[in-house]
Amino acid sequence: MSNEDKNLKTSFQVLTVALTLLVFGGAIWIAKEQMGERIREQVLARYAQELYAISLVHQVTMAESAEILFMDDTFDQLTVYGAVAELSGAMGVRLYTADGDFLVSSPENIAEGSLSAGQLEMARAFAPVSMLNDALPVEDIFWEPLLEGLSVGQSLTVRGVVLPVHVAEEDELLGAVQFLFDATEALADIAELNDGLFQQAVFIFAAGGSVIALLLSLSFARINRIHRSLAKRTFALKKANQELALSDRTSAVGGVASHLIHGLRNPLAGLRAYLDTGQRDGDDLSTAKSAAKRMEGMIDNIVRTLGENASGVVYELSVAELLEILKSRIEPIAAGYHVQLTVISTGGRELDNREGNLVLLILENLTQNAVEACEQGGRVTVRAGEAGGVTSFEVSDDARGLPEAVKMSLFQPGNTSKEQGSGLGLAISGQLAGSMGAELTLAKSDENGTTFRLALAKRSA
Repeated sequence: MSNEDKNLKTSFQVLTVALTLLVFGGAIWIAKEQMGERIREQVLARYAQELYAISLVHQVTMAESAEILFMDDTFDQLTVYGAVAELSGAMGVRLYTADGDFLVSSPENIAEGSLSAGQLEMARAFAPVSMLNDALPVEDIFWEPLLEGLSVGQSLTVRGVVLPVHVAEEDELLGAVQFLFDATEALADIAELNDGLFQQAVFIFAAGGSVIALLLSLSFARINRIHRSLAKRTFALKKANQELALSDRTSAVGGVASHLIHGLRNPLAGLRAYLDTGQRDGDDLSTAKSAAKRMEGMIDNIVRTLGENASGVVYELSVAELLEILKSRIEPIAAGYHVQLTVISTGGRELDNREGNLVLLILENLTQNAVEACEQGGRVTVRAGEAGGVTSFEVSDDARGLPEAVKMSLFQPGNTSKEQGSGLGLAISGQLAGSMGAELTLAKSDENGTTFRLALAKRSA
């Protein structure tokens, strides 16, 4: 891995940690805001409940003190709730009918007001409700001639509480009362709670963020170790594949060389016999020339095959073209043995030159063996075709067939049915077939002849 790749990976991991912490912090902040809002509502609701309880207690207290109270009377309502306003420190109160119409306010400098539909609905349900207005115009609270030292345009922070007006322990709604308070104290309580909540959020983020960062760092460290291990294994596997490919190529080259050595054996023997003979006639000279020419042709073919294999030159070869080459090489040999050679092609896939050269060497060896096994007037047939996506070649003769001992150990060095044979031809052919993933088998061998079959591997799509 290059330094640039390492830097990119490190930057990505750092960015991942930062984004995770950002999401975690955002979630904590949202939770903190929602909790702060609930705390604000709970604080305001607590104030409303306390004031509601005070008003009911004060009403009962006044009734028990032998004062005559008629809670359906506006004056008596103002008496009760005015006293509650003084006890609770409210700036003033407003009285409303059960339908939400404004009646009267106390003290006199409190301006008229109105109830929202939600506030009136809560009053009808006999539930106190509290609200907080951070910037209410001063003229919405006090009459302009009586602004209590304030000027028009100023704003106040006001906490309003709306309570249902009814006789204690009775469920008949007589009206609604609105208390107006300076919200400074309430805001201070809410701010104190928010500060505590903020500190807790910071602590949770710091502790949780540290744990998340640590776990992610450990995870990335483990991932990096696994990645390095995989990279090493991938490199080792790639190297092994290269070595395997080289070994395969070397095996193929060795097989080709062995084929050449094996093929040169018979022509060299004939040429040596000619040279060892004291008296030479025209037929002997012709045979020697033929042997020399055959050796020259074999060497040229092998050198060309090895050259293509080493250079990496690639081209396609059809089955028909390959069989024509085979026919041109084997026909002279078959004619020398007075054997008829027949080549038949019914199709097959395209072969690259490396595969085609190896197939040609195998077919040469099999066909030459078949020619040498036949008696004069015999017949050798080479067929090529395709079935089930597999291209195959068959080399058949009409000789007597292979001995049982030879059948038992085909493709093993030293196994031969010829009197002067080395037993290397089939072994070399089997090695060449294996080097390209093909399969060389004995299809049949009896008194009517022998057939070898070469099945090529399917070409991957």
